[in-house]
Amino acid sequence: MNFKSLFFFLFFSVLNYNLFSQSRSLKINKKRALTVAVPLTVSLGACYWYVENSWWSGKKTKFHFDKGADLVYALNVDKPAHFMGGLQAADIFISSMQWSGVSTGEAVWYGAAFGAGLQLIIELKDGYAPSWGFSKWDLAAGTAGAIWPVAKFYNKNLELFDFKFSYFKHSDRYLQLERQRGKEKAKLAWIDDYPNQTYWLSLDINKFLETEIWPSWLNIALGFGLDDTQFLNKNNTKLGGHNEWYLAFDYNIEKLFLKWDTPAMRKIKKWINYFHFPAPTIMISPRMKFYPLFI
Repeated sequence: MNFKSLFFFLFFSVLNYNLFSQSRSLKINKKRALTVAVPLTVSLGACYWYVENSWWSGKKTKFHFDKGADLVYALNVDKPAHFMGGLQAADIFISSMQWSGVSTGEAVWYGAAFGAGLQLIIELKDGYAPSWGFSKWDLAAGTAGAIWPVAKFYNKNLELFDFKFSYFKHSDRYLQLERQRGKEKAKLAWIDDYPNQTYWLSLDINKFLETEIWPSWLNIALGFGLDDTQFLNKNNTKLGGHNEWYLAFDYNIEKLFLKWDTPAMRKIKKWINYFHFPAPTIMISPRMKFYPLFI
């Protein structure tokens, strides 16, 4: 069975089991389950088609493991990206399960299995791609993201934290290096544009201090990124660069717009809250610098 067939087989198996089985605590609303299944299937198929024709479009090789190139060219900035990929995949599935009638306790486990399964399939496909390879560290990061909602469900202290993402075109270094390597990328390409990505761990100050003296919607966030000092060696491999660390204010969108409290708006606010918006920021490494507004 090729991986495309395996992908859809696993997806439909999980989907059918979760959506159309009898829950231990609730009977699933089959009409809602079908409403969820159709767009999920179409969206997942579209995503698979895109990556099949972009990341995995080259000649296939024997299965092999990644040699750690991402530890050099991305300086581990791709790891929080994999974490958030697993987290958001799980979150989509959890929300769908809950809306279909599955209890939260069951939904978080189904979401974890779904998110981790997607990460595994991606790494298996990468294992046959000449430019990639199966990465156990990428799989670990993505699986950790998928399991995060389970951890939060059983440990309420973890509700102190939110994981967020921001992207802004600070530098053209990524496109410049790709052109030097003979690869033409679209100007809006961002997936591998690590110098312009920042990942954030946001802390709820009021919950942490167990007080209400701080605005409930204003958090403190630790940011992690990559600067634009990379270069190519004679083998066209990216080298150099430094990790960047930031300390910034962050907005809890769900609390900032409390009056927007319809079911639809709560969902919208939840997904918007995955993004870090411009805020006063201090770069703390590799040098000190203050930004009145940074994204």
